[in-house]
Order: sequence, then C-alpha cells, then structure tokens
Amino acid sequence: MRRMHSASTQRRVIRRQRTKVDMTTDKSPLHEADGLRYQAVMLVGPPGVGKGTQGKMLAQIPGIFHVSSGDMFRELDTNSKCGQIFQQCAGIGKLVPDDITIKIWQDYMQTKVREGLYAPERDLLILDGIPRNITQAALIKPYTTIFKVIFMVCADREVMFKRIRGRSLKENRIDDSEEVVVRYRWDLYKRETEPLIDHYPQELIRIIDADNVAADVLHQILSTIVPIQKKYFKPPLM
Repeated sequence: MRRMHSASTQRRVIRRQRTKVDMTTDKSPLHEADGLRYQAVMLVGPPGVGKGTQGKMLAQIPGIFHVSSGDMFRELDTNSKCGQIFQQCAGIGKLVPDDITIKIWQDYMQTKVREGLYAPERDLLILDGIPRNITQAALIKPYTTIFKVIFMVCADREVMFKRIRGRSLKENRIDDSEEVVVRYRWDLYKRETEPLIDHYPQELIRIIDADNVAADVLHQILSTIVPIQKKYFKPPLM
C-alpha cells in the first residue's frame, strides 16, 4: 500500500503550529479597502513530482488561469531592467533575487489582465513555482488571497530523479540531466521550498499523492479546487 506522503512531510504536518496568522477569511476576498487581490491556489512540490504536467492540464479548464515561474521568465522582455537582471543571473547559474522575481510576477500578472487573458473576478489563479520560498510568500501576501496550498509528494525520490533526467533529455537539455544538476535542484527544493509547508496555516495545506497516474492526481487536485470555484467565482464563459 502506497504511503500518501513521506515520513518527513508527515512529521512537518503533525508538528505545524496553530499559532500562525490566519490567512483565510469568511468574507469575499475582494475588498475595496485592500484593492483587487489575486485569488489563488498554490501548487508546490519537488522537481520531478509532475507539477508541470498537472499545471498544463489545469490550464485547459475554463475558469482557471495557470502561471508557472518558467512561463513567466520565458516571456520576460530581455531588454527590460528585470530582464537584464534575469539574464545576468542565468548566465552565472544564480537564482533571481526574490524581490526581482516578485516584481517580474507582478508585471506578468498585470500584462495578462490587460490582454484579457486573466480576469481576477472570474478566474482562479494557480500559482506553480511561485512563491519559491518563505521570503517570496511574504512579498506576494499583500496581492493575493491563498485559498489552498497543494503539496504534491512522491515517496520514491529516485522515481522523481528519473523523471527529471528523462524530461531533460527529451527537451534536449543535456546539462540538466546530469546527476549533479538533478541533485542540486532537489537540495534547493528541500532548503528553499519545502519549508513553505510550515509557513502556511494547517487548514490551507492539502497533501496530494503524486505516485499515482496523472489522471488520478488531477482528480485529487480538482476535488480541492472545484469547491473553491463554486464558492467564490462566477461561472466561466464557455
């Protein structure tokens, strides 16, 4: 029988403190005093867990707008100030500073609203890879209402490593398939991203078993986000 999540994740969930600031509200998340807030569900998980696959499927559903950090950086204007900083960081293998990452995210979201591709009052936002860490979570807090934080977990780390290597080779990113790169990405997730499970209130956390087939994982995710759509959003235009 498969474990629903790793022992370390179980321990984190059990010991999570209930004294954290409650980030939920019984009222509608659109308040005049606060301005328009992006109403979102976060999709979090280690590299190779299948986040990208799930994000692409979710993006096809009316009333859902999926934003991944990868898509955001790929659409960045390389002539802009943020674009130049991104290129400099990418060129030396450094992460983009947290404040710059969130500035890029803000500009990206505003662009999608202007283009009519995303309507905050109609579309549930899926944040995939954003925020990457606790600092970024604090930076986006004034602009978002987080309904749920979906943690995709896989008990077998080697399965995830195999997925990363296979995807990198398929996309002709040979360097990314090297063992040292794969393990660096895993260590980075453990250090930077996994602590988010302790940052958000327990009632926001939803653990998803990503060991299952993609369709079953999607079913688990939809069972979480569909009730949110029904409660807070207008029916999407078909």
